[in-house]
Amino acid sequence: MRFFWAWVSIALIVSFGWAQRICQSPDSLYVDSTGAARTMHLFIYVPPTTNEFTIAVFDQADDEQAGQPSSFILFAPDGSEAMKLTNPQSKAWSEYRIAVSGRWGIWRLTVNGPQPPQGQRQTVRNHFLVRTIGDVDLFVKPEPVVLARGLRFAEPKFGGEPVHQFTVQVPELTRVRFNFVRPREEGTAEIQLKSPDSVNAEQRWGGLPRGSLEFLEVTGSNLQGLWELTVKNVKGIYALGIEQELRVFFTGKPLMPMPTTVRVTTFVADENILVPARLDITSPQTATETYVAFTDRNGLGTLFLLPGIVYRITASRGFEFEAQQVFALAEFSAFSAPVRRILKKPEGWYCGDTHSHTVYSDGNDTPAQMVEAARGEGLDWFVLTDHGVGPVIQHVLTAHKEALPSSEPGKFVVIAGEEFTTPNFHANIINGTVLELPTATLQQVVDAALKMDTDEKPVTIKLNHPHWSGAPKAPQLARELKQLPLIELWNDNGEGGKSTVLLWWELLNKGMKVFAATGTDSHNRKTSRLGHRRTYVYLGDLPLTTENIVRALKEGRSFISRGALLLFTVDNALPGSTVGSRRATIKVWAQSVHPLDRIEIVHNGKVVHSFALNGNTLFEGEISLELGDGWVLAQALRKDDQLPVAMTNPVFIRLAK
Repeated sequence: MRFFWAWVSIALIVSFGWAQRICQSPDSLYVDSTGAARTMHLFIYVPPTTNEFTIAVFDQADDEQAGQPSSFILFAPDGSEAMKLTNPQSKAWSEYRIAVSGRWGIWRLTVNGPQPPQGQRQTVRNHFLVRTIGDVDLFVKPEPVVLARGLRFAEPKFGGEPVHQFTVQVPELTRVRFNFVRPREEGTAEIQLKSPDSVNAEQRWGGLPRGSLEFLEVTGSNLQGLWELTVKNVKGIYALGIEQELRVFFTGKPLMPMPTTVRVTTFVADENILVPARLDITSPQTATETYVAFTDRNGLGTLFLLPGIVYRITASRGFEFEAQQVFALAEFSAFSAPVRRILKKPEGWYCGDTHSHTVYSDGNDTPAQMVEAARGEGLDWFVLTDHGVGPVIQHVLTAHKEALPSSEPGKFVVIAGEEFTTPNFHANIINGTVLELPTATLQQVVDAALKMDTDEKPVTIKLNHPHWSGAPKAPQLARELKQLPLIELWNDNGEGGKSTVLLWWELLNKGMKVFAATGTDSHNRKTSRLGHRRTYVYLGDLPLTTENIVRALKEGRSFISRGALLLFTVDNALPGSTVGSRRATIKVWAQSVHPLDRIEIVHNGKVVHSFALNGNTLFEGEISLELGDGWVLAQALRKDDQLPVAMTNPVFIRLAK
């Protein structure tokens, strides 16, 4: 019988003379001490009419001796901690009775894997089962990720059959993508997906070979219904992810109602312009479930809401806009949500993100989702930079193939890239990939990227997070370089990012023409928002294209920002330019989300002038300064924050001899 084995036989659990409902996970669930399978979330839907239920864990004790044991923590629907499950049994059920006390909605059981004994590095595991008893549903909600993290299932450990069966609740969608990582051995973890009788759909496999990310894409005019997902011949470990983050139940007939389709439109307040935006959706009944959605390029989107719940919707569009809140119910057929502009880019300036990842390396989201997020966060362009090294870049190219069709020159641009990844340094190739071997030096990788650079297809390279602990030799390697086009600021753990600024200034003082760029290094569009650090490039009258963006990055016609616009000229010359005046006229214009304390003019690494802003958010100033050979830039700072809110690239000073 489905979800029922003789060895766990409880026959019927009788309460008040009636058999109670049981939902049980497959044999078996799995967490361990590695990052890939460190955390698992299970969810329990409790209807308004349910007063109590029991949650039980079979073999809750860790498989090996652990320095820090696994933790099982139950959270109530409003996100507050309800109970720590602190009675771990070995080869037996640990049962916990839960009084609902009116807290209906979605509860969450968070399982964190064990850690090895101090000083030891071996992997410590915990295989277990979970079941609920009572009028509730037990389910999981797989995120898209499968490679670096994700929801993992193991082969039977407790006598169950090597068959895992799930019920997938699909709302009114026309496309669903299931991501898998299966054992390389053929014939294992065989996937069968059965549609409801009323649904006509096509299924297509794609992605990478077994052992890497594969996907099963389902399309149809309306896929709504309960789908049966069966995994047969389960051996070893396999991972499951779903791009649309659908609910996957451990029962054939969920109590949870099918979510209602609600249309949403996002616009700029006082301008009546439809724009893509990010929507964060929550309620007192669903705070345990992260729900983030994005409207499309036309500002149109779809939400799937449960009936009887008042949802709070926060619409946002990056730091150039002020987030706004509205409330919605499933009973609405449609509603609109505004964002309010607080910064307005001057003509010719375009903002982007130079560093992002997808499910094809160690990111959480698919390429299509990262494109959607970049638009919704108000970016004009972004670079897709999954990890790669040498010729092992099939996954990088697959991500490009999925994302690049979404590029719309003149409106929104996706740029293909690669994070060339070695134990000593990481470097982003922008608008290409490099086939140097993993043993290549940083200089060899830089040279290879610059050799690819042409007028028709400009290519550049950026040294990433030099003071991040995972790239231990990067600072010294940078000092040994003969040339370096770009260096990434504000994305490392060296004195809050200041160490890399000082390294950059050191390279400039050596005479290297190296420019600063920044990006989010986003691995998860929900928790690391694309564009929370931005690089702005100046194109003037040139169209928004990959080629023009890359040329602007190469030439330093840019500034970087965490919340302010900062324009800077020296004798009317933009950053990246060279001027020859000993006494130069410097002009600065700034507009900020945050109150600013000052704007500093930095010449060869020394502050030579400071404009006092005293908490203002808008400033325009001019000064004449005598400057020697070298470089000069501007940076805007908040009070008590050593990291600038915005910083320009330098203008170079070359005096006639």
